[in-house]
Amino acid sequence: MNVQSIAGRIQRFEEELKKPFVGRDEESRVVVLALLTGEHAVLIGEPGCVTGDTIIASEDGKLFYIEDIARGLVPGIYIADFPVFPPGRATELHVYDVWETYEAVTAHGFRVRGTPNHPVLTNRGWVALKDIRKGDKVRIMTQLPSPTQYISVPNGRPSARTPRSGGVSVKEVNILDERLAELLGVFVARGRFHATRAISFEIDDSEIQLHRRVLSLMKDLFGVEPSISRLKRSRIPRLRNPVVLKYSSGYVAELFKSLNHVHGEKRVSPWILLSPKRVSAAFLRGLFEGCGVIGERLELRIRLRSGEEGLLTGVQMLLLRHGIFSRIRRNVHGLCVLSIRGLDNLRRFNDEIGFISEQKGVGLARTILRGRRRSHARSLMWDVVRGVRRLEGWVRVYDFHVPETHSFFTNGILSHNTAKSALVRRAAELLNAKFFKYLLTKYTEPSELFGPLDIKALEEGRYVRLTTGKLPDAQIAFLDEIFKANSAILNALNTLLQERILYDGFTELRVDLRTLFGASNEAPEDPEIQSVYDRFLLRHFVSPVQEDLWRNLLKASWELEKRSVLGRVIDDGGKILCIDDLRRVNESLYEVDLSGVEGKLLRLFAALESRGIHLTDRRKGKSMKVIAASALMNGRKYAMEEDLLAVKYVAVREWDELEKVNAVLAEELKTSFKYLRELSEIKNNLRELLQYVRSLEGVESSFVSAKFEAIGRELEITRARVISVMRESQDPQVLRVGEDVLNLINNVMEVVNKKVDRV
Repeated sequence: MNVQSIAGRIQRFEEELKKPFVGRDEESRVVVLALLTGEHAVLIGEPGCVTGDTIIASEDGKLFYIEDIARGLVPGIYIADFPVFPPGRATELHVYDVWETYEAVTAHGFRVRGTPNHPVLTNRGWVALKDIRKGDKVRIMTQLPSPTQYISVPNGRPSARTPRSGGVSVKEVNILDERLAELLGVFVARGRFHATRAISFEIDDSEIQLHRRVLSLMKDLFGVEPSISRLKRSRIPRLRNPVVLKYSSGYVAELFKSLNHVHGEKRVSPWILLSPKRVSAAFLRGLFEGCGVIGERLELRIRLRSGEEGLLTGVQMLLLRHGIFSRIRRNVHGLCVLSIRGLDNLRRFNDEIGFISEQKGVGLARTILRGRRRSHARSLMWDVVRGVRRLEGWVRVYDFHVPETHSFFTNGILSHNTAKSALVRRAAELLNAKFFKYLLTKYTEPSELFGPLDIKALEEGRYVRLTTGKLPDAQIAFLDEIFKANSAILNALNTLLQERILYDGFTELRVDLRTLFGASNEAPEDPEIQSVYDRFLLRHFVSPVQEDLWRNLLKASWELEKRSVLGRVIDDGGKILCIDDLRRVNESLYEVDLSGVEGKLLRLFAALESRGIHLTDRRKGKSMKVIAASALMNGRKYAMEEDLLAVKYVAVREWDELEKVNAVLAEELKTSFKYLRELSEIKNNLRELLQYVRSLEGVESSFVSAKFEAIGRELEITRARVISVMRESQDPQVLRVGEDVLNLINNVMEVVNKKVDRV
């Protein structure tokens, strides 16, 4: 086999593989190395997930609790065709059960709860929830689009007969319009369910307009009249002379339950979240009329109190449809309080939502007249993290895979996922290989992976599995959460990974599996799983795409969209490489001359051992295959020092060892790696510096001006060092990364110079 020819094809394959995945060069390299060597790889750091009560948004402005999208699905990976906001389309829905979660809360009460590794966008880049610190800034949305179509209420299309209650005909409602939404808002604030299939509203004697409005809406919508009684004492503290309007209608009671109590707790109704903003505005009008308070004296704000934080989170999201930015805090009495402040926010509330009663409407108008300053509305802004807490207890969590942007909206905060499973799937498609993918849990049955038993054969006394479309039939496979599997699955995988034989206690089946890719949230600690973990020769720890690569990510996404819509032909990977080519390359690995690096490799193993990083004898021996594959990828039949960099994929066992291994490689190898490592550190520092200077652009003070001048001098020194590194190395990769760093320096300098020039 011509080495230069096959190297060119491998390089073209790698380029085609990573084309849609900006910032995934290293992950692509791991996938290619695994395929060339015929070894297995595990990717640590699976996409972070959020709890089911998290509100997400579709591109057209509909809001959903993410668990409603899953609709009770058990843990697994499911096909998804769901538009998300920011604009994108989810292709997969991942469902997990986890024990540990983290919750981050911002100064304005935006909150997200998810797995420890769930990435959110901060001023330090994409950061996992467990690593977010108090004082960090996170990116939040302050405006959302709105859907345009009314939706049908849960009772569906008209029934064959008109519902009756106590012998009285009751009108049936089929559309959730402004009237029903407003009534539902009042009910959330003042309503109550009764065991006798009835509902009631508590209204004070002084609230004449609210009283009339409830009577009118119930009469118009359902044609029912209430029984009226008085209470000596209300469960609502501020009602001094409460009146109860009780409606004994089983139909109305069931309708309100389906609209308001789907989740068994007080939240904004999922049907309201799906409705256009004119409907959700009516719901908010009823809710704020029932339990909202307008600021008194010098307070320029509207407040909404509730013991249910989830309800206020939903209200906060609905307000974003109107460009109204609010804050949620907990008061000294343990109640949650949502506040709307700022003249622009109050005016929007007055113009688009308002109150039912004239008294509250006049109070809001007076509050607006007292205002002097206008606030500046933005669709994106930074909010400071007020606190992060760790929570324990089994909870179901959910995550979308969004290949276009890898980002989606979660309770107002911008979240992110990674693209590992999609990368492996694309490799299989380019190779025209049979692909199998599954998410494992402790409840996964062997038949789900290996195929069900053939009942007809079993009746004949034969034990045969139907493996079509299952793991034994695949050439490339991806097993998500692989270390969560039960012992029966893990034992079978041990033999499958090592010998390519499936043995389930009755039969032995030789499989055509080329490479199995696993994914996990973390490296396993259970001693019983170590044998499976050791079967994965290549290990890679995945991080989210850095912010400075977003522009390239959007460009790549746009190109893919154009190709898809315009019907352009994407290069077929089968024309570049196929499975048979991989087998021939694998045979060529043993022709690579490794003698020139054996001594250095032994010194590397010793250096790693001295740092507490131990490789089993099996891994040391198999690392030679990875080094040989690296040489072939670079068009050589002999290994060089730079090929030893691939050892990091073999040596690292957990996140904490990653930096140690990188340090050993930088010290021991006379390669471009030490330059790349230095440039990487400079790049990370520059990212943080760029966020810092941008945060001070609007601040006018002599201290800030002096600080910017000092930053400018430091940047010139940094620029000189980067240019020196590029000249010393002359390595193409170093030159490429160096240019990226110089561009980042120019971006920071642009902000600094504008500030200095104004002084």
